[in-house]
Amino acid sequence: MRTAASQPHRLSQDRTIKIAYLAGTLSALGLVCLIAALAGYQVGYRTLWQGLRMVAKPSEQVLVLPKSLLKELVDIRAVVDNAGNPTEQLSHYTMLVDRDPRLGWALIPNARVSLYMLKANNPMNFDPPVVALSADAKISPELKAYLDQQTRLRYSYSVGSDGFRTTLPKVDAEDRILMVGDSVLFGEGVNDDATMASQLQARVGTLIRVINAGVGGYSGEQALEMAKRESESHRHRALVYVACQNDFMNQAGVSYLSQAERILKMFASLRQQFSGKIVVILQPYMEYVLDDVLQKGDWYREMVNETDRLREGLPSIARELGLEYVDGTQIFQEYMIQSGSVFSRFALFVDDAHLSPLGNRLASERIDAALQKIGAYDEWRKTNASELRHQRGG
Repeated sequence: MRTAASQPHRLSQDRTIKIAYLAGTLSALGLVCLIAALAGYQVGYRTLWQGLRMVAKPSEQVLVLPKSLLKELVDIRAVVDNAGNPTEQLSHYTMLVDRDPRLGWALIPNARVSLYMLKANNPMNFDPPVVALSADAKISPELKAYLDQQTRLRYSYSVGSDGFRTTLPKVDAEDRILMVGDSVLFGEGVNDDATMASQLQARVGTLIRVINAGVGGYSGEQALEMAKRESESHRHRALVYVACQNDFMNQAGVSYLSQAERILKMFASLRQQFSGKIVVILQPYMEYVLDDVLQKGDWYREMVNETDRLREGLPSIARELGLEYVDGTQIFQEYMIQSGSVFSRFALFVDDAHLSPLGNRLASERIDAALQKIGAYDEWRKTNASELRHQRGG
């Protein structure tokens, strides 16, 4: 039985327990806030918030994809990129590439792929979800209706019997210009006739063939190995290396410029195989080109600063190595001035890294000018002078 004297002691104990519990809760909450602050500083507070929302509300996905349609996409081995890989396919299009003992992976000859760039749930998505299907895939009326409703851009890829992305117009000529690089050169997000290689082919005519040896995901070393392989079996008038800035972002703690210098030295070792004529064009991310508009924080600030130093140092390095260098950033800046709009640069991209048909055309014009500057067409023009006069109606 409790006495009147024991009651205050009991109340004091309860108060102590409550204070201790509250202090512990506040300490734990403070620790969580500190960890969240540190994590946000590292990855960006907006990125952290979006991640927490996805954990709290799993239904909030990048895109709306009904379970019944997801099952169908899995059954036909479709790839859904930039949406968490819901079909659990390989990171590269399983219907487009296969393992290669020398290159790591390579395009499958005669592959055909249909692609659909879909609407995204999250605003300002610069890397939107894309569904890729084999061109001969049979789909249900429900999936067709879904794609019709959700698709913003539709395009297709085709690979020739030689294992290269199709370049249009098709040209059968002994004289060749070889282009190597990653998905920027391959032409992610555009049809065959709108790639950088096809745009260049349209400019050089039918007496010289432009080879698009770009493959998605290639590093600078893989692009170099592709150039080596092709130089062993064919003679080319020139080599064009389309370098995306991420070719020089693979080694932590090593500057982009140092990585670029190492790779360009290896390309320079191929000068003899390509008649001494090699063009290098640096294509940057959209976030770099439009940094004055987007002003992204966190890692992007480091990326912008490193890319600034890369652009400052590459011209002299290329000159010393005997390579013709083209600064792709200037293409975007000049187009902005010409169009009279700071937002016009968005029109040169299909996403945060890959060029639109217009972007590819402007890049091809700059590459064509660089090839002319180093005399890549001189010998060819002499050899084919009569045919050129015939084409011009002379």
